[in-house]
Amino acid sequence: MIIVRPIKEQDLDNLLRLAKAAYPGMTTLPPDRDALVKKIEKSTTSLHKDVVEPGRENYLLVMEDTTTGLLVGTAGIISQLGEDDQFYSYKLNKVTHSSKALGKKVSVETLNLSNHFEGFAEVATLFLDDAYRQKGNGKLLARSRYLFMAQFRQRFPSQVMADLRGYFDENGRSPFWDAIGQHFFDMDFAAADLFGAVNGNQFIADLMPKQPIYVNLLSKAAREVIGRPNDQGKAALAMLEKEGFLWRGQIDIFDGAPSVDTFIDHIATIRSSAVADIVGQAEAPDSSEYLVCGGDIRAFKACISVIEKTSEGNIKLPLETLDGLSLSVGERVRYVAL
Repeated sequence: MIIVRPIKEQDLDNLLRLAKAAYPGMTTLPPDRDALVKKIEKSTTSLHKDVVEPGRENYLLVMEDTTTGLLVGTAGIISQLGEDDQFYSYKLNKVTHSSKALGKKVSVETLNLSNHFEGFAEVATLFLDDAYRQKGNGKLLARSRYLFMAQFRQRFPSQVMADLRGYFDENGRSPFWDAIGQHFFDMDFAAADLFGAVNGNQFIADLMPKQPIYVNLLSKAAREVIGRPNDQGKAALAMLEKEGFLWRGQIDIFDGAPSVDTFIDHIATIRSSAVADIVGQAEAPDSSEYLVCGGDIRAFKACISVIEKTSEGNIKLPLETLDGLSLSVGERVRYVAL
């Protein structure tokens, strides 16, 4: 069975294997053992905290194939940006210059360094093994984060953002980084990306210019990728947009990718989900599939399952689902159509 659950300390070797498969490309999942140990510790500590309002908590969910015991995917949530590190992005703005003497007015776009997303939650670290990109697993993995936020709503603020991966060519070169970042950091894109993932983002504040950058002074290649996700990230952007995320002109400071956001309570998965008590084992389930989750925060699990709805608004679940989610009759679950 395929389930999504929080990371555990004993998952380290399994997680390192996944991180190596995701690299390069997954900024928040560096193939560095020490960095991953810290991520697991952070998530585990966050799960054990009594939280009444969002703070410094990070949560790392993993997809497990219970038949083999292998981890096949990751999905992360940062409860509130700006608590441990300042969070930087560029805001795409427009300025107009005019000259009465020449009778000309010129409008140009600028990139302004911004901390706009501080105080937002972030959904991140979405990675799924190629062999498991089928049978709704991608939807389960991505949307499990929204079910988690709905289940433990007090742990998150009002808004959430997602930082996509920007365009880079077949040689791993980012035109946006080549036009801006490399001039101030004296390292290639992959090295800067990995350094930030392992050591945090203070080096951005230390070295990045605070003045606006005029877009028309950048190379054509750099201009063309502003707000453009990597080709492999187009499906992820489409999923985010379907949930209600919008691009409002914020871009990633490294590669120019679009950073999208929405209100958590407006997310389609959350708005469409329902809560019900389990009243028995399903005998005549509907053929439609649902995402189902339950358990307290440390025992949270989610999977894809058929369900049987009762006239009283409760549900029955197949025995396999009950076992997979470690739930019993009488407990409460949240579910939403796949």
